[in-house]
Amino acid sequence: MKAWGSIRHKFFYFLRSAPEGFSPVVGSLLLLLITFVLAGVIISSLNLSGSRTNLQPPVANIDLESCEGGLYGVGPTAERVRCEENRIILMHEGGDSLSLDSISIRISGYGNSYRGIPGHEGSSSLRGELSVLYLDLSSIGKNSTCYAVNNNATLADGSWDVGERLVLCGQDSAVGNVKSSVKVSVDGNGNTSDNYGFKQGTEITLKIIDLKGRNVIAERKATVQLPD
Repeated sequence: MKAWGSIRHKFFYFLRSAPEGFSPVVGSLLLLLITFVLAGVIISSLNLSGSRTNLQPPVANIDLESCEGGLYGVGPTAERVRCEENRIILMHEGGDSLSLDSISIRISGYGNSYRGIPGHEGSSSLRGELSVLYLDLSSIGKNSTCYAVNNNATLADGSWDVGERLVLCGQDSAVGNVKSSVKVSVDGNGNTSDNYGFKQGTEITLKIIDLKGRNVIAERKATVQLPD
């Protein structure tokens, strides 16, 4: 019995003394585990936050202030409006600034374009359902005497900011040997000189598209008016 009592005394002594001996080690392990868990939570939160930010499309309120134009070379003289007189004016009224090289514009409606150079021998007019695509809004691949001049203030810092206008005209396509960033097709035929004019009295649809997310930022409709 004495032997059993001695063994039991030693066992209970071990139970009492073990927590005191192991507690610093256990405490250190727990602190280390908590540190790793907190670090993982913070990193995951930052990654998720960054992903949401990158996926969010820009938001902007764009107003279509005016749309003037007419077909050139067909119909009554009053409807013969030169390509550069076909103008659409857009105003950025609020929201995010839009980087000019990451935004495209698509315009559709009834109108005309040309094969060859308008007014030159061998040129011909094409009329039908018109699709105009501005691949981006920078000055690259545009007509410097139209697009760059009309949008000088907006182009200055590379972004379309609140309070700034953007002017599109039918002669914005690049001339000469420069590859145009304005693409025009008539009834699906893309063999044009990339200039355009919309018939007065008809409706156009204009979409502003974020190139990164392929999201439509704004969609506007307007009736084409003859220029004053």
